[in-house]
Amino acid sequence: MQPNANHSSSVERAFELIGIVAAAGPQGIQLSGLAKRAHLAVSTCHRYATTLLDLAVLDRDAAGNFRLGIGLVALAGRYLEEDSLRATAHPHLVELSQISGETVHLGTLAGDHIVYIDKIESDKSVRLVSRIGAQAPLHCTSMGKAILAALPETDRERSIADDNEIRTPHTLVGDALREELNLIRTCGWAIDDQENEEGVRCIGAAIISTSGTPVGALSISAPANRFSRQDCELLAPQVTAAARDIGRRIG
Repeated sequence: MQPNANHSSSVERAFELIGIVAAAGPQGIQLSGLAKRAHLAVSTCHRYATTLLDLAVLDRDAAGNFRLGIGLVALAGRYLEEDSLRATAHPHLVELSQISGETVHLGTLAGDHIVYIDKIESDKSVRLVSRIGAQAPLHCTSMGKAILAALPETDRERSIADDNEIRTPHTLVGDALREELNLIRTCGWAIDDQENEEGVRCIGAAIISTSGTPVGALSISAPANRFSRQDCELLAPQVTAAARDIGRRIG
């Protein structure tokens, strides 16, 4: 493949460094570790990191650890404010949370992952640990499976493999996952039966635009000991109705 003349390796490298810092979590990462993970000389990595610090994309604490900076928060906030999917879906998330008493998520597709872009927290004492901006695999989440089931077959097959990560003893891969997706296409909703995280059960549905393209998904999630498969099935009509209405409204 011929290289793209408009492709900037510097921009790509900068975003790679941002991704490494993000993956390091709240404890951050030292310059030497950042350079090692990015396969860069420390001096080169320092030059990139200094520019990102000046732009407030990265921050650095007194111990020298790099973390994500306030500049990214501002950009992410602006994106979320202007995102029509999030704005349209939010009232439905609130309603589903009130109906179920559980946590409701909104996600959008990003490669082979679902990214949480909105969340209504349950007011119950035992809650799920999740956050806006977090990613989860498609093949083992209710939102992800709902989106996979709605994709064209060629796109769907790219995300289905026998070597998909088995995150719990309940995770479906290969032909078992294909069979599950066939059922989801028939009924219009998906259950994550402790497939992504032990002790957590979810029901989700894809949000389909009027052009027939899955643009996101929503889900209700709760600890499995108080959220049975029967509970999921009872909520399925409300979940699918909300997803359909959001899809119709965003056009």
